Amino acid sequence: MYRVLIADDDYEDRELLKQEIERALKDVEDDLKFQEAVSVKRAKELLETQPVDLLTLDIEFDRMDEGIDALPEIFESYPTLNIIVVSGKLNKGEVSERLFKFTKDNVLKGKRWARHFDVLDKADDKTEALREAYRFAFRQQDVSEKVRDLLLVAEDHMEKGEVDKCVEVYEKIQGLAPGEKESEENVRIMKGDTAFRQAQAYLRKGENVVAALLLGHFLESSLKTFTRKLLKRNIPGLYDCLKELEKAHRIGSFKRDLFQSILKIRNKAIHHPGNITEEDFEKASKDLKLLETKY
Repeated sequence: MYRVLIADDDYEDRELLKQEIERALKDVEDDLKFQEAVSVKRAKELLETQPVDLLTLDIEFDRMDEGIDALPEIFESYPTLNIIVVSGKLNKGEVSERLFKFTKDNVLKGKRWARHFDVLDKADDKTEALREAYRFAFRQQDVSEKVRDLLLVAEDHMEKGEVDKCVEVYEKIQGLAPGEKESEENVRIMKGDTAFRQAQAYLRKGENVVAALLLGHFLESSLKTFTRKLLKRNIPGLYDCLKELEKAHRIGSFKRDLFQSILKIRNKAIHHPGNITEEDFEKASKDLKLLETKY
């Protein structure tokens, strides 16, 4: 059985979406169970009372952007729920912009989810997204509770600054839910593997918010790693990092200026993601290489 909750206040749109889901999954699932919610409130009530394999969520209800406004709470409450946002007005990048503050707070705290998440236009061919959501839900049928518990453990390690332990937990999640993109990406970010190039690739695809968040996270991690190597201890705040380096006489004026330059780009990426440019990436890369050079 594959359980789908369609949240949309337009009857015709709900019927069309049901037909699209049936058509996309006809070769792999003959037991589809649909439930419908004509309001965000009703969708939340249904999520609370019964298991759902896929939520399709419209952007607009009685109030403009009511669907987007509900996403942060749904993300937090159901970290393994597969979600497809259906929009006639916004693309994936614009939805990311709207979710910026919530996304920023969680990415920087190391919070990730184990889910299929996509944003589709009402006119899009949804076949592949629906099939991928189905495949992912099928893979995690027996492990979703364990994945949810592991996500909480990972976040606890991150809050304590235990990055290595956090990576270990996310790698366990990868073993339970192979192909899950969120935790896979988080492992790469935390290990520093290709994180900079990955962020740059998002920028070139036009996904500025994601690019900026990844860049900000990468630069913050790099500055803290630089500080830890010199002081042999962890310093939680970036401004405290520089202060402690100066206090210990472990950084000269040239590298202090580089540190401040990188910190400025990091702050721009986190607080004004829409303003990040290719030039910011190039300067950050150049300054970071100079900062880490031994001389």
